Amino acid sequence: DANAPAPSAPSERGLSPQTPATGMSILIIGAAGAVGKRLVRALAARGERVVAVDKAASLPDGMRKLVVSTELGVDVRDFFTMQRILKRHRFVHTVWNLAAPLSVETALNPSVAEQVTMNGMRNILWAMYEARVKRILFTDSIGSFGETAPRKDCTARWLTEHPTQDPGSDYGRQKRACRRLLREFWTFGGDPRWAVLPGVLHTEAAWGGGTTEYALCALLAAAKREPFVCPVDLDAPLPMIFSDDLVRGLLALQDADENRLREPERGYAIPGLSFTASELFAEIRKHVPDFEVTVELDPNMSKFAKLWPDTLSTRESAEDLGYTPHIGLPEMVSRVLAAHRERLAASGA
Repeated sequence: DANAPAPSAPSERGLSPQTPATGMSILIIGAAGAVGKRLVRALAARGERVVAVDKAASLPDGMRKLVVSTELGVDVRDFFTMQRILKRHRFVHTVWNLAAPLSVETALNPSVAEQVTMNGMRNILWAMYEARVKRILFTDSIGSFGETAPRKDCTARWLTEHPTQDPGSDYGRQKRACRRLLREFWTFGGDPRWAVLPGVLHTEAAWGGGTTEYALCALLAAAKREPFVCPVDLDAPLPMIFSDDLVRGLLALQDADENRLREPERGYAIPGLSFTASELFAEIRKHVPDFEVTVELDPNMSKFAKLWPDTLSTRESAEDLGYTPHIGLPEMVSRVLAAHRERLAASGA
């Protein structure tokens, strides 16, 4: 950001080691989003002090009582806003930057997405540097992989070893730019960590417009006993993760001792499960035998589904973070359908 001052001399550079102490807080930017609200709940459940930051004017029901403070209506594109927030909350030891549009949203409005994703990250990092906050976590995506990436067992390491590969989308290129900024923050003594996430699956009634969320739309249609129009190729495998596994993996990355993080630039894939649309629909029909599907490919979703890897590697997160996924396709389908049916019954639908 042009308004963000740079260190004036090498002697000023570097952040000293930072150890979380009692009374210190974790600041989550994008706390009201799909990933953010789950992190808030998980951190609050184990007694952490959480500061919730979001562009929204209010938090989802029940979240306010879980956090120690809120900063709402926040635009990460404004450096001085981020600067004030980090100064106001002097006891923050970790920042989560979850402020980023989804893949399809980015395709529809790339210039705004670039300002939020890249300029937002730059502003957050400068504000952290000034406030002497060392640790930041960032959620990268399978959208960072382009057509030259491996199809099986993709790793975050591959992204660091191929920094100029073309992800094939503005979404992926913006994520790549954020990794570059995090690498620069590391040279100043920061502790950046980033997680390559697959599509996130959960039991809630609403979600955004990401490519992998076709699976959630299909599950809701099945629970309502409605036909479903599939926007992606039936035989294109996509990596996904159930929300319970997602939170475990992200917290494992946050909590890991720096000495255990052996992957380049502290980037880790957080794996879950992988399936094709055909496999999903076959599993759904074990619960809803007459589930009807037709295929009408969405240009953006279909493009991303073909670009992205089939599976993510499980080795690095298991060895360095102690994380392995627990929930496979049958359990995921069963749990999501049950939650939707319970919600529909309660509403009289």
